[in-house]
Amino acid sequence: MTEASNPLATMYGRKFDDIDRELAGLATACKVDLLDRAVLERVLRDDASVCGAASPAAFAKLRQLLMMHYAVRTRAAQALGEGPTQALIDEVVDRLRERLAPR
Repeated sequence: MTEASNPLATMYGRKFDDIDRELAGLATACKVDLLDRAVLERVLRDDASVCGAASPAAFAKLRQLLMMHYAVRTRAAQALGEGPTQALIDEVVDRLRERLAPR
């Protein structure tokens, strides 16, 4: 199932792209490595000490968006199935890595 052949996949792909693009920007502002599973879990537990730069407002939004990502992922998995949902997320993460790669 590709995005082009499934309107639901297209919709969820856009949602993940929007959320994850903003997550990447906030993670950069807070100097948080969300690709590190331990760091990600600390953000979810509301542990702002994981930040390399203090910005309480940015950290709060980062945490909220991270929780939103998981809520959207749950809904997408229910609508599309686990495999297609993970494939969408993997595509978004790959694009973000390309955008954020040091030049």
